[in-house]
Amino acid sequence: LQARIAMNEAVNRQEIIKKVLFGAGKPASTPVSAVYEAYDPGAQFKFDLEGAKKRLDAAGWKPGADGIREKDGQRAAFTLAYSSNDTVRRDLSVAFAAAMKPLGVDVKLEGTTWDALDGRLDKVGILLGGGDKPYSIDTQVYSILHTREANTSQYDNPGNYGSPEMDKILEQARKSGDESERVELYQQAQKQYLEAPNHVFLAFLQHTYVTRDAGWKTGNLAVEPHSHGVNWGPWWNLGQWEK
Repeated sequence: LQARIAMNEAVNRQEIIKKVLFGAGKPASTPVSAVYEAYDPGAQFKFDLEGAKKRLDAAGWKPGADGIREKDGQRAAFTLAYSSNDTVRRDLSVAFAAAMKPLGVDVKLEGTTWDALDGRLDKVGILLGGGDKPYSIDTQVYSILHTREANTSQYDNPGNYGSPEMDKILEQARKSGDESERVELYQQAQKQYLEAPNHVFLAFLQHTYVTRDAGWKTGNLAVEPHSHGVNWGPWWNLGQWEK
């Protein structure tokens, strides 16, 4: 747990957005973006490399001769895999690995395919993207933060880190018909997440599209495209456009 918190604290998200995304993004500490009413602007990990180092020191992770931390004979090292045909995920992976080096964590990168990752999700870290179901805050957070359930995708909370407290909040929010209660519960979930994170969220990407106004009534746009192609963004509901 302390290692996961420390890795969140050691990432300068704003710097990654500036250098990797050329400013087209917002820092992400939780899976809840500012487009949702329940977004809590105070639920953020502050960049604090020195604090992260002290946290790992206190947890028994001491720097070895090569600068990489060790505890009980285990090195603070893991592989981070990413889809090799996605340059955005590649560049974010490289930036994350670079951010971990000063912390004393060795992140080895592996560009691969999704097929090759089957059966390895409990052995490697993965640079994942979200936002493929942006229609409700529930679809953005439940599968990611809730303890794994039967018949869920292997990419939903692949490390299966969860807590009874978080599960209770998410289940209550999913069932509530009171919007104000849902907002309060999801804000509780964001605060709870900071105490026991199961990911290192980096950024909410901002895609830019240029279109010509041809008089179409397009309806609501997607909150944020999961993919970088032409089947999301302004065109996700193309079949429903009207003149």
